Amino acid sequence: MQINSDFEVMIKLMIIGDSSVGKTNFIFQFTEGRFSTFHVATVGFDYKTRIIKLPIAKKKVKLQIWDTAGQERYMALNKNLFQKVQGIILMYDLTNRDSFENLNGWLNLVTQNVSNKTIMLVGNKLDLSDEKRIVTETEGRVIAQNNKILFSEASGASGENVDKVFTDISEKIYSSIMEEKNDKNDNIIISKNENGEKKRCC
Repeated sequence: MQINSDFEVMIKLMIIGDSSVGKTNFIFQFTEGRFSTFHVATVGFDYKTRIIKLPIAKKKVKLQIWDTAGQERYMALNKNLFQKVQGIILMYDLTNRDSFENLNGWLNLVTQNVSNKTIMLVGNKLDLSDEKRIVTETEGRVIAQNNKILFSEASGASGENVDKVFTDISEKIYSSIMEEKNDKNDNIIISKNENGEKKRCC
C-alpha cells in the first residue's frame, strides 16, 4: 500500500482480452468520461489513473489501470505486468463470439503466471445488447462461476456499469489487503523474556 495526501491506497489493475473488445475506450470512459469511435490498436501497454472513494471501505484509493494489447506478439510484455498488479479485468465483446471463446486461453495465461489475484470477467458493449448480442449474460456468469471470479456486463460507449466494474473489483482487492494484514498480525506471538518484558516473534 502507498500513502499519499490525495489518497490512502494505491491499487494497480490491468485489462486483458482480445483486440477490439473495447479495452482502451473502457479505460478512457472511466478516467476521462469520453468515448471515441475511432479505434487505434494499443501497442504494448499504457496506463491511466483515477482517484475514487470506495463506498463500502470508505477509503480513497488511486487506481492505476494498465491497458494491454491483445495481439499475441505482446503477450510476453503482458506476462511481466501480471506480477505488478493486484487485479485483472478480463474483457470480451458480448457481440463477438470469438472473443468469448478465447476466454479460456486468457484464463490459462493468467493462472500460469500468477496466483491470488482478484479477477473480474466483463462483457463489454452492453449498449448493443438489444440488437447485436451474441453471448448471453448467463453464458458469461457460468464462466465466472466456474472460475470463481467476479462478473459484470458494461458499456464503454454509454458508460453503463463502468464505474461499478472498477469499484467492485477495488472493493474486493481492498478487502483482501486488509484480510492479509490482519492474518499477519494474528500470527505475531507475544511472549516475555527473562526480565518480564514483552517481545514479539513472527
